[in-house]
Amino acid sequence: MDIRNRRHQTNLYTKEQIKRVITGSGLTIESEVDSDYILFCPFHNNNRTPAGEVDKNNGTFFCFSCHKIADLIELVMHTTGRTYFESIRFIKNKETQMDLEKEINKQLFTKPEFVPFDELILKRLYNNLVTSERAKDYFRYRKLEISSWAKFSLGYSEKQDMVTVPVHSPDGIPLGFVGRSVEGKEFKNTPGLPKSKTLFNLHRVKTADKVYVVESSFDAIRLDQCGFPAVATLGSNVSNIQIELLQKYFNNIIVVADNDEAGGNMKTKIVEKLGSRVSVIKLDKQYKDIGDMGDEEIKKLDFQFDKSIQSMLN
Repeated sequence: MDIRNRRHQTNLYTKEQIKRVITGSGLTIESEVDSDYILFCPFHNNNRTPAGEVDKNNGTFFCFSCHKIADLIELVMHTTGRTYFESIRFIKNKETQMDLEKEINKQLFTKPEFVPFDELILKRLYNNLVTSERAKDYFRYRKLEISSWAKFSLGYSEKQDMVTVPVHSPDGIPLGFVGRSVEGKEFKNTPGLPKSKTLFNLHRVKTADKVYVVESSFDAIRLDQCGFPAVATLGSNVSNIQIELLQKYFNNIIVVADNDEAGGNMKTKIVEKLGSRVSVIKLDKQYKDIGDMGDEEIKKLDFQFDKSIQSMLN
């Protein structure tokens, strides 16, 4: 089982036990908040501002700088050099009240389809956004309204100088986020993000009569602001699972492809796989994608089928 899921498990350890294990492993708790112990990250050269936190409820470690996630056992193994079972015994000697080995073995053999991402992290990233003029200016530049910041739980990492957009499973389970640098065009997603197994915003619009399909989350948000139910493939390489999801939930699929070769490939694959369910919006050549357009231009789009791909359906 992916250890990230243990951020949602409780009562594996007591708070005092977790605290004793941390200090017993040679780490120093620099401060603490309601739900976390704050410390320097032992997995990278973190010696200025403490970037690591340990959840008081379940012992899960997370670093906001290197994005390392570890359960309490892995943390003990890394900091003390103990083996897996030696680390379990070390933790049990810290007065655990349950058969930890049996509980861990049960979790290891439980493999959910999607591993939930810690919503607390997403909330902190959102709080960073609302207090950062740099991040707010960036989203205004991308024509994303204040109401969308909250609706989509957009965020900002000051240390990474990166804006974040949460991604969910088709049923609304938070899976992590896609990140983009404020300067330049550098992308940095949550490690292991299963973006090919879902569609951005699907959990909000899957009951709609029709759906608009774009590449980027920002374009999907822009369409949403204009009243169009939209999902994003999070890239031009559309997976077979994403095709299946479109087929499962929608009979009327409108593709808004980027005006480049990658966008053309995305459009072609969806049309070839889903055929008569699909219509295509052909953007004016002056626009690369929805992001280049104003809201009024988006609302006035003439949704006409792209004749250049008609032959694929014959």
